Amino acid sequence: MTVWDPLRGNSSIEGLAQQLRAPEIAHSWLLLGPSGSDKGAAATAMAAAVNCEEAPGVGCGECTSCLRILRHRHPDVHHIAPEGTFILVDQIRDTVISEATRSPFEGKSKVFILEEADRMNPAAQNALLKTLEEPGAATMFVLLSAREEELLDTIRSRCRVVHLRRVPEEHIARVLTDEGIAPERALLAARVCEGDLHRARSLTSSDGVWERRAFWLSVPRRLVSPVDALDIAAEVISEAKEVVKEREGHQKTEVSELAEALGEGRGTATARNALTKRHKRELRRVEEAALAEALDTLGSFYRDVLALRRGGEAVANLDQMDELQSWAAADVSDLALLAAVERCVVARSSLSKNANVALTIETALLELTRLTPPGARVGTTL
Repeated sequence: MTVWDPLRGNSSIEGLAQQLRAPEIAHSWLLLGPSGSDKGAAATAMAAAVNCEEAPGVGCGECTSCLRILRHRHPDVHHIAPEGTFILVDQIRDTVISEATRSPFEGKSKVFILEEADRMNPAAQNALLKTLEEPGAATMFVLLSAREEELLDTIRSRCRVVHLRRVPEEHIARVLTDEGIAPERALLAARVCEGDLHRARSLTSSDGVWERRAFWLSVPRRLVSPVDALDIAAEVISEAKEVVKEREGHQKTEVSELAEALGEGRGTATARNALTKRHKRELRRVEEAALAEALDTLGSFYRDVLALRRGGEAVANLDQMDELQSWAAADVSDLALLAAVERCVVARSSLSKNANVALTIETALLELTRLTPPGARVGTTL
C-alpha cells in the first residue's frame, strides 16, 4: 500500500508519483487540472511522500507521518485557501512567507499547499515570487489551479508544471466495484461525480453524503410557491450548517492530537495559532462547499431533463429516471430549463465571492420557482 493507491487509474497522477521518487525533486510545483482531476488529493500524497518515515519519496500510507498528513493533521503541512474571493497578500505573508523561514517542526520537509492558487491577487503572487525562487532546502510548495491563465508568468516559470486529467467514468466505476460497491451504485457515482474519483468514493462510502444528494434532488419538485422556496432555502442552509458541525467535531479531535504530539516546547504556540486560523478558514469553506454541492446537484437535475429530451445518453442522475422523464414530458420550455441551470451556476459563483449566503440561496430558489412553475410540470410528482 502507498499514499498513491486511492488515486490509481489517473495516469497523469501516476506520472507525478514517479517524479517524487527521483533522487532530486523540484521544490515548487504547479498542478493544473479541472475539477475532478484530484489535484488536492495528489498534493496531499506528495506531502506524505516527502515526509514518509518508512518509504521516503513513496509514502507508505501507514506510518504516523503519512496518516496524519492524509488526515490534514500534520504541523509541517500547511493548506492555504482563499479567505473570501481572493488569497490576499497579508495571508501569503503571514501564513506562508513567515512560516517558510522556519525549519520543520517534526517532519523532513515543510509543505505548503495553495488551493485555488489562481485566486491569489497580483500583490499576493508577487509577494510569493522570491520564496518560490529560493525556497529553503526542507521546504516544498504545491500550487493547485484550474485556471492557469490567472497566474502570473513569473509564478508559472518558477514551478514544475504538471497537467492532471479527470479519471474516465468507466475506470471509476471499475475501481469502486473492485472495492465492493454494487455495480449499479458504482456506475451512478462515477457518472454523477464527473471524473472525480475522490468525490465518487465519498458518495459511496458515506450514507450522510448520499442522503444529502437525495435531499438536493428533492428540491425541484418541492418548488411549488415562493413561500416553499423560502422554506426550502432555510432547509438547504441548515443542512450546510450540519456539515459544518460534523467538521467541527473532526477539528476538536485534531486539536487534541496536535496538543498530544507537540507538548510544550519550541514553536508550539505558532503551530497552535496556525491550526486555529486554518480551522476558521476551513469551516467557511466547508459551508461554501456544501452549498455549492447543493447548487451543482440542482443544476444537474435541470440539465438531465434537457439531456433526456435529446436522447438521454448524457443523463447523470440515473436513479432519477422516472421523475426526469416526467419533467421531460412536461410543458417546461428548453429555454426555461437552460435558464434554471444558469441560475444555479450564477448562485454558485456568487458564494465564492462572499455573497450573503441566505440571500443568494433564497434568490436562486425563487427564480427556479418562477422558471419552472407547477402548472407547467404536467405529470410531475409534487
